Amino acid sequence: MKREKAIPAAVFGLIFILALGIWNYILIGKNNQGVSETSQASLPVLTINTGGEEINELHGYTESVDASLMRDSITPMKEDRFQVFMKHGNSSIEALDYKIYKENNRSALEKGVVAFQQKQSGAAADIKVKSRLESGKTYLLALSIEEDGQTITYYTRIIYGTDLHFAECLKFAEEFHDATLTEGSSEYVKKYLEVKDGTITNDLSFVDISSNQEAVCYASLKPKTERMYAPVIKEASSNVTSVEYRFILSAENSKGIKQYYQVKEYFRIRYSKDRMYLLNYERTQNAFFRYDALDRANNRILMGITQMNPEELISRNSGRKAAFVQENELWYYDYKNASMTRVFSFVGEDYRDSRNNYPQHGIHVMEMDKSGNIKFIVYGYMNRGEHEGKNGIGVYEFEAESGKTEEKAFIPVKIQYENLKDEIEKGAYLSDSGKFYFELDGAYYQVDLDSRESKTIAKNISSGMVAVSGTGMLAITENETAIRIIDLENNKEHKIRCEKGERIKPVGFVKDDLVYGIADAGDVKTRKDGSIQFPMKKVAIADDKNQEQAKFEKSGIYVTDARVDGTVVVLSPARRSGTGYKSMKEDYIRYKDKTEDKASLEYGYTRDRLNQVYLSFPDYVYVQTVPKYLSSALSQTEKECGVSFAVNEQRYKNAYVYAGGSLKGTYTDMAKAIKEAQKNAGVVVNSSQLYLWEKGVMKSYGKVANIPMVKAESKDETGIACVKMITDSEGKDVTYGQLKRSKKDVYGMLYDSMDKMAADYTGCKFEDVLYCISKGRPIIAKRANGTFILVMSYNNTKIRYFDPLKEESVQAERSSMEREFKKAGSVFYSYAK
Repeated sequence: MKREKAIPAAVFGLIFILALGIWNYILIGKNNQGVSETSQASLPVLTINTGGEEINELHGYTESVDASLMRDSITPMKEDRFQVFMKHGNSSIEALDYKIYKENNRSALEKGVVAFQQKQSGAAADIKVKSRLESGKTYLLALSIEEDGQTITYYTRIIYGTDLHFAECLKFAEEFHDATLTEGSSEYVKKYLEVKDGTITNDLSFVDISSNQEAVCYASLKPKTERMYAPVIKEASSNVTSVEYRFILSAENSKGIKQYYQVKEYFRIRYSKDRMYLLNYERTQNAFFRYDALDRANNRILMGITQMNPEELISRNSGRKAAFVQENELWYYDYKNASMTRVFSFVGEDYRDSRNNYPQHGIHVMEMDKSGNIKFIVYGYMNRGEHEGKNGIGVYEFEAESGKTEEKAFIPVKIQYENLKDEIEKGAYLSDSGKFYFELDGAYYQVDLDSRESKTIAKNISSGMVAVSGTGMLAITENETAIRIIDLENNKEHKIRCEKGERIKPVGFVKDDLVYGIADAGDVKTRKDGSIQFPMKKVAIADDKNQEQAKFEKSGIYVTDARVDGTVVVLSPARRSGTGYKSMKEDYIRYKDKTEDKASLEYGYTRDRLNQVYLSFPDYVYVQTVPKYLSSALSQTEKECGVSFAVNEQRYKNAYVYAGGSLKGTYTDMAKAIKEAQKNAGVVVNSSQLYLWEKGVMKSYGKVANIPMVKAESKDETGIACVKMITDSEGKDVTYGQLKRSKKDVYGMLYDSMDKMAADYTGCKFEDVLYCISKGRPIIAKRANGTFILVMSYNNTKIRYFDPLKEESVQAERSSMEREFKKAGSVFYSYAK
């Protein structure tokens, strides 16, 4: 009897397995050609429980990184303890090492070891902080575990304060989030939005606090939450908390086919006893690509709701071959073979896996030839595979005919994705001879992928000194009067020079032809923060023989900025106005304006999804057949290319703007940084992640106490006396004589004396600089007579300052002093701590 039942069961099992295979082939369209993935993620993930809230999913690093630049998350503490949860770890991990760093991010304030306890929800370790943490100040926290003989380190920043209200803000964010996904809750959502009359929002890929409630509530999409990750605290102060949610949504179309989306939702919330205030709200929604969604009537492939950048699409053979990056996956479409290949992806088949789908890396296509072969890089955090847990640059080549992808080299770097992405994409190039070129942290490098040797081509590069073309032409400002142009394929080079009394800099390339700018030497100024004012009286295009092909040159007009967009040079002209320049309407140089048929991105509108992006093709490319799905066979190398990276001193003078949950930009001009932070409701920090400015946290009054008075020995030494007062108040062992002998200007003396923590606020509004005093830091200010004073308190109408020339404390009208400071050029210096 048992045998009779066993046979049908076995037959049924066989049928089920066969059916499952056929079903997988039909629905997913998989092919047995080269189906391969990187090995599955294996590192544990940590989360933190503080104040009864589980927050901040942390991913581990297996090699050293520059943690001073890290600002992925902030862990608020209202008490002296918090709990660390470990997920996906094995039972052999018994202990957790922790280290809290001082503000220099190098020396430890406290360190210890705690044991993991097995609980119902998994392994947990309790950390009690013994050191006295200064209220409102952030500290770097490193957490380390040992697994299978390797050390894995996780980073966050902690901030202590008994008046933090992050739990209340998290509760509000959760309620708002739920309301956007719940039918009938649009009126609740509406009362927190700031929608202007007549506002029409027709794109779900990005909505914010000014969007209408229909779009914020996902229109008629009716999405379902597939996975919700732990909320990440981005900023925390006494009454303002910024938090980011990341989650996976799915939505079915009219045919019942699911589309998956990665969504990030950012809140900036002000707490009060009476009610909560939504200060800022931003949400991005990006579809994971489905290769089988065709719009046959319009000859195009649906990309979905997404913010895809047109620069992430490259096509060849008059649009018959296309490569594109969508949601951190690289795809290749071949019209002739009716195939769509997933060339590279960490995500795998399950978008919900938090370790595979950890979006702290980027993919950049350097080049695709007419055969469809692709050179590309993967940079940032490596989610899985041979380099799991490492931070670096993987250099890859995809061969279209065989469907194979080979990693040519892996270069470990210490700078994380957020600070890596801007530089690495604009300067990366792989020559046919196997030499890889890239720009990073103020220097340009060459790595020979065969010999694994590297060299520095240029260092101490400031913004605008380097340009690289997609065909391998490199332009570097060799000195102020010449540009060195190198063909990276054959190493041939030539120079282009300006006339005596002029200065020159590269702008970019139109194909192989250099775009450069010329300015009068007297107009070019290097500011104290390292930024360069370079008003160009002429922008020109020259071929490889230095023959001028096109130019923009008008009497009395200066170009303050220029960029290349395809075959067009976009110019920002201006007229001289006092000591600055007044912007005018954009202008253009159109050059080699012959357009080639190619694949492109376009929008299509539907009522339930609003605008969606489509991959569109020329009329003669008939996209009527669902392409075969192929997955590239991937091979990774164990060998790494070690590069000796140059030290970038400029980094310590940079201002980093964080807003909307991410790095918005790196600035050498503090006034521009604060303006950007104001516009995006963000913060400005230095390279050690210490606050230089925050929106909405400055009080109406502030005072810095216990500053010892120092008298200036002469009118010319008031700056020295002000620096000496600051160093004395901060316990620095610096004498008046040492400062005098340094022969540096006021900012230079402060920079050296305060261990590179000085901040140049020149050009900023006085009301913005007063933020420093509200945080316990005095301000050095320049008066109209050229002397310096130390401002140490303010309210709405008055300020108080120390005058080192008269050796007295003075109370003055704030408005009157503000006018005087402006007349003196708005020269202000302070520091971070």
